[in-house]
Amino acid sequence: MQQVNDVVQGVHQLLIEQFEIEADQLTPDAKLRDDLDLDSLDAADLLIALEKKFGVRIAEEEARQMKTVGEISAYVQRAVSRPL
Repeated sequence: MQQVNDVVQGVHQLLIEQFEIEADQLTPDAKLRDDLDLDSLDAADLLIALEKKFGVRIAEEEARQMKTVGEISAYVQRAVSRPL
Protein backbone atom coordinates (compact mmCIF):
# COMPACT_ATOMS: atom_id res chain seq x y z
CA MET A 1 0.00 0.00 0.00
CA GLN A 2 1.31 3.42 -0.89
CA GLN A 3 1.63 6.13 1.70
CA VAL A 4 -0.41 9.33 1.37
CA ASN A 5 2.73 11.41 0.77
CA ASP A 6 3.82 9.05 -2.03
CA VAL A 7 0.48 9.52 -3.76
CA VAL A 8 0.52 13.30 -3.37
CA GLN A 9 4.10 13.48 -4.65
CA GLY A 10 3.22 11.20 -7.58
CA VAL A 11 0.23 13.33 -8.56
CA HIS A 12 2.33 16.49 -8.29
CA GLN A 13 5.13 14.91 -10.32
CA LEU A 14 2.72 14.06 -13.15
CA LEU A 15 1.32 17.58 -13.23
CA ILE A 16 4.80 19.13 -13.23
CA GLU A 17 6.30 16.83 -15.86
CA GLN A 18 3.39 16.42 -18.26
CA PHE A 19 1.71 19.81 -18.01
CA GLU A 20 4.65 22.06 -17.06
CA ILE A 21 2.91 23.33 -13.95
CA GLU A 22 5.05 25.08 -11.37
CA ALA A 23 5.40 23.17 -8.10
CA ASP A 24 4.31 26.17 -6.04
CA GLN A 25 0.93 26.16 -7.82
CA LEU A 26 0.18 22.64 -6.59
CA THR A 27 -1.84 23.17 -3.44
CA PRO A 28 -4.66 20.84 -2.35
CA ASP A 29 -7.27 23.46 -3.26
CA ALA A 30 -5.77 24.40 -6.64
CA LYS A 31 -8.52 24.01 -9.24
CA LEU A 32 -7.50 22.12 -12.36
CA ARG A 33 -9.34 24.39 -14.79
CA ASP A 34 -9.33 27.79 -13.06
CA ASP A 35 -5.94 27.76 -11.32
CA LEU A 36 -3.87 25.39 -13.44
CA ASP A 37 -5.44 26.12 -16.86
CA LEU A 38 -6.03 22.47 -17.71
CA ASP A 39 -8.71 21.88 -20.33
CA SER A 40 -10.80 18.77 -20.93
CA LEU A 41 -8.14 17.20 -23.17
CA ASP A 42 -5.51 17.77 -20.47
CA ALA A 43 -7.87 16.21 -17.93
CA ALA A 44 -8.23 13.11 -20.12
CA ASP A 45 -4.44 12.87 -20.48
CA LEU A 46 -4.05 13.26 -16.72
CA LEU A 47 -6.58 10.50 -16.10
CA ILE A 48 -4.68 8.08 -18.34
CA ALA A 49 -1.35 9.01 -16.73
CA LEU A 50 -2.77 8.49 -13.22
CA GLU A 51 -4.16 5.09 -14.16
CA LYS A 52 -0.79 4.00 -15.57
CA LYS A 53 1.32 5.40 -12.74
CA PHE A 54 -0.76 4.08 -9.87
CA GLY A 55 -2.36 1.01 -11.48
CA VAL A 56 -5.88 2.19 -10.68
CA ARG A 57 -9.04 2.51 -12.73
CA ILE A 58 -10.84 5.84 -12.54
CA ALA A 59 -14.40 5.91 -13.83
CA GLU A 60 -15.17 8.81 -16.15
CA GLU A 61 -18.10 9.91 -14.00
CA GLU A 62 -15.90 10.05 -10.90
CA ALA A 63 -13.15 11.86 -12.79
CA ARG A 64 -15.56 14.62 -13.79
CA GLN A 65 -16.33 15.28 -10.14
CA MET A 66 -12.67 15.87 -9.23
CA LYS A 67 -11.98 19.58 -9.53
CA THR A 68 -8.89 20.13 -7.36
CA VAL A 69 -5.43 18.66 -6.91
CA GLY A 70 -6.42 17.55 -3.41
CA GLU A 71 -9.51 15.72 -4.66
CA ILE A 72 -7.41 13.83 -7.21
CA SER A 73 -4.81 12.86 -4.61
CA ALA A 74 -7.50 11.72 -2.16
CA TYR A 75 -9.27 9.64 -4.82
CA VAL A 76 -6.04 7.95 -5.93
CA GLN A 77 -5.11 7.25 -2.30
CA ARG A 78 -8.47 5.56 -1.71
CA ALA A 79 -8.14 3.60 -4.97
CA VAL A 80 -4.67 2.25 -4.20
CA SER A 81 -5.72 1.38 -0.66
CA ARG A 82 -8.63 -0.83 -1.74
CA PRO A 83 -8.06 -4.54 -1.45
CA LEU A 84 -8.09 -6.39 -4.76
